[in-house]
Amino acid sequence: MDLATTTASDFRRDIRLAQEANLDLLRVHAHVTLPEFYDAADEAGLLVWQDFPLQWGYARGLRREASRQAEAMVDLLGHHPSVALWCAHNEPIAVDANPGEPLDASTGGRLLASMALPTWNKDVLDRSVARAIRRADPSRFVDRHSGIVPGPASGGTDTHWYFGWYHGEMAGLAPMLSAWPRAARFVSEFGAQAVPDDADFMEPQRWPDLDWDRLFEHHALQRRLFDRYVPPQHYETFEQWRSATQEYQAVLIQLQIEDLRRIRRTPTGGFCHFCFADGHPAVTWSVLDHARNPKAGYGALRDACRPLLPMLEPRTGAVHVVHEGGEPLIGAVMEARVGRAHHRWQGDIAGDDVTYVGRIPIDDAGREEQAELTLTHTRVGDVRNVYPPALLLATRPGASLPS
Repeated sequence: MDLATTTASDFRRDIRLAQEANLDLLRVHAHVTLPEFYDAADEAGLLVWQDFPLQWGYARGLRREASRQAEAMVDLLGHHPSVALWCAHNEPIAVDANPGEPLDASTGGRLLASMALPTWNKDVLDRSVARAIRRADPSRFVDRHSGIVPGPASGGTDTHWYFGWYHGEMAGLAPMLSAWPRAARFVSEFGAQAVPDDADFMEPQRWPDLDWDRLFEHHALQRRLFDRYVPPQHYETFEQWRSATQEYQAVLIQLQIEDLRRIRRTPTGGFCHFCFADGHPAVTWSVLDHARNPKAGYGALRDACRPLLPMLEPRTGAVHVVHEGGEPLIGAVMEARVGRAHHRWQGDIAGDDVTYVGRIPIDDAGREEQAELTLTHTRVGDVRNVYPPALLLATRPGASLPS
């Protein structure tokens, strides 16, 4: 949060942690950061999605000044090869909504209407800012605004889906994208909050009587959403609740990233998980806290983003392998263990593609035990993917939210 005290080594550490999590792109969300960050990204070969600092809705009157500043941003950063694309505005939605509340039908309807219908923010301000960026840099892609779903008057852009947090259940992302493929082209926000290990700022000794209002106002904790998905009242100690929030976040990350990777290029071109790291002591969607201590979600993010990954679709039992390497794996062996059942296949895994392997039955008893997939090949050794019971149970038919 205090950028003036951030050092080049801090930025190099963050980029190293991103690459160790198998990420190849970081989004600088709704701000411009210090030159040392872009220098470090250049050196590391990490791509950068650069936002112009517009967030949510604005009143009229700033179009000319925003366009001038957008050109200045390009002049400042355009020489960095790490900058892959520009975004003119994040979520240009002028709808009153409490960020600490779940989306109800009324608010959700107004949000969708503000995306589908013409507005000054989307269709005047953003058009001008995007035009200024393209004029200053015709060599890069410009995303006119982030988080706009396709509609009758627009093809939409990248989308933000918070199944399992602001709306629905964590298992709801894949069915929705299957029914609405255009909304899957690039999912640039998804996730759930989790409590960090370094949580002294929360005064855990007060459990269960935390100062929930202070934690919301100053540390971003959304109590109403936790009440819905990981209710504090269900846990005797702060430590138990903290672990449960991290487990929930990790399961959601694994499930939804694999849902997106399974439809790689058909039609998903990529994704950004929200978010990577905190700028101050907080309870957020990050997988690294303000001191860069990892939550359980960091390991889930790292493992789900591996270039070679065997995947189980827990709703249907379908087994796939995503392989981002160019060379196929000839004669690979795949083994799956779900409960007491053991399945084995042998065949070729296509390079730079997603390969369907087979299907296995998953009954309710099997969902109460850990499932494991292991891909074996002489060139890569053993590649293992583990599915905890919490993930399998979250995707069982008829699964419902906690009471």
